[in-house]
This record gives sequence, structure tokens and C-alpha cells, in this order.
Amino acid sequence: MSKPNTPHDALFKFAFSQVEEAAGELRHVLPAALSSRIDFATLTAVPGSFVDEALRERHSDLLFSAELAGRPALLYLLFEHQSTVVALMPFRVLSYMVRIWDKWLSTQKDPPQSLPLIVPIVVHHSDTGWTAAVALEDILDVESEVLAALGPHVPRLQFVLDDVSQQSDEALHSRAMTALGRAVLWCLRDGRTPGEILRKLERWAEVVREVARAPNGVAALSALFRYISEVSDIRTEELQETILAEVGEEVRDAMTTAADRLREEGRREGRLEGERAMLLRMLTARFGQLPPTVTARIGIATVDEVEAWAERVLVAKTLAEVLGDA
Repeated sequence: MSKPNTPHDALFKFAFSQVEEAAGELRHVLPAALSSRIDFATLTAVPGSFVDEALRERHSDLLFSAELAGRPALLYLLFEHQSTVVALMPFRVLSYMVRIWDKWLSTQKDPPQSLPLIVPIVVHHSDTGWTAAVALEDILDVESEVLAALGPHVPRLQFVLDDVSQQSDEALHSRAMTALGRAVLWCLRDGRTPGEILRKLERWAEVVREVARAPNGVAALSALFRYISEVSDIRTEELQETILAEVGEEVRDAMTTAADRLREEGRREGRLEGERAMLLRMLTARFGQLPPTVTARIGIATVDEVEAWAERVLVAKTLAEVLGDA
């Protein structure tokens, strides 16, 4: 899995990369006639991402395979997490679907005679909610009469939209999903408004307790804790006290562990940021002003990458050799 670029991305992938959580979302958002034909026992995560590199700050995606009406199918879950609505989203979804088919074709030993079905689902949250088209034909610059005359000569696609932006607490509470799935959608819905998650915490206290009681409760609570901390800009100790006051002592042990994990992650990230800054200074001293792409690449580099590049600085003749691109 690629490194998440935003708190929204990280929380989405933590929850919905788990098959059980993805199944809950898919069962809820897909039409009943379609969902009833999916064998969810066969639901399997497919590695890889098909989002444009330049758009990773706005979108993240997960791909699953499953049997649909007895045939292999792919379920593409695209998470749209930006403050504005993308007018050309149907085209963007289509381009991602073509990439999925291209990758699938590259894995086939014999030339296939057909393609697997792809069901595209867009999960969206923004300040305004989704206000644009969901069908490809609706963004084509053509009059409706001409479009009707073209008939089958124009590609048709309509993605399934799950817009959580304006959904009420009651609507999210009532979803037939795990507590983690419901809590994640609540946090994503309210995460854009500073302090909104904390103001709603009392209403969601029982769901948070359910999250803590689950087998993976500590990890799940840690993910929620980290997200709330990042989007609320609140100190770890203050957030811990607020959650305990609103949710109750039942989650104290899990919250303590989650807080300890967050503090340790913060210390590790602080050390890593220092090592990245040092590497940038070394590279600049050796090769002069760095291209923005290199600076951005180092800004998201892992510990192993930073250490490997730092070892090459003194012996490499070019910047490309340092980064392993030569």
C-alpha cells in the first residue's frame, strides 16, 4: 500500500482495506439487486493504485475482486476527499477503469476473449456535498437529441456515489456496518470543520465503545485517535482527556495504548523529518539547488530510503545515482 498523503486518506485505507469493512460499505451503497448477486465470501483485496500521482492528495483508491453472479468481477472503491467537486469525475473514473483492465490484461497468460466487470464506487465528503454529474454522458458537450441519436456509439458509464457529506448522524448510525466503518464515515464527514468531531463525540460515544471492544479495538481506536488529533489540531493529552470524559472509563486502557502509540509515532516522525532535512542539506551542498520533484520525493521518503540515499551522497557522481535512478 502506498504511503497515505492526508489524514483522510490514511483513515480511509486503514478501515476499508480490511475486507470486512469494505464489505459493509459495498453492501450499503450498491443497489440491492446487485449486492445480492455478489458472493462476499470471495471478496479479496487486489494490491495496487490507479490514481494519477498528481491527484494522490485528493483521491485514494482500493480494488477488490469477488464473484458476481458466478463470474469474476472487480469492485473499485474510489475515495474522493477534497473540498471542491470534480466536474469531470465520470471521465476520471473511466480512465482509472481502463488502467485496471490494462493491468489485468498484463497478468493473463493467454489472450482473453472478454474483460472482467468493474463496478466503480465513489465515496465522497466535502463542504458542499456532491453537486456534479455521476454519468459520463452527462458531461459530453452534445445536445440530448444528438446524444440519443448516437445511441450505442457513445460510451455509457455511471458510477455509484456514496456522498456522506450531508448525511445525518442517525443515517450513519443506522448503517449495517461494523462500528469502525460507521465511526470512520462520521469522522470523515466532520473532519473538515475544526472541532466538529469533538462536539459530536457524545453522540458517537457508544459507537466508539463498540470500536474499542472489537478484537482489533486498540489498533482501530489508535487510527481514529490519530485522525482526530491531526484534523482537530489538539494536543494528545487534551484529546485523551476529552475522549475519556465523553466516552467513559471503559475505553481507558485502549485509549492509553492509543495515546502512547501516537506519541511514539510523533517522536519517530520527528526524527525522520530531521533526517530528511539533513539529507536535503547534504544533497544541496553536493549538487546545488535541487529540482522541486526531488525535494517532494524526499519529503515523503521512508526511513530506509533516507538512510540508503544518505550513504550514497559522498560516493555518487550524480543526483540520479543517489536516488537510484541511474
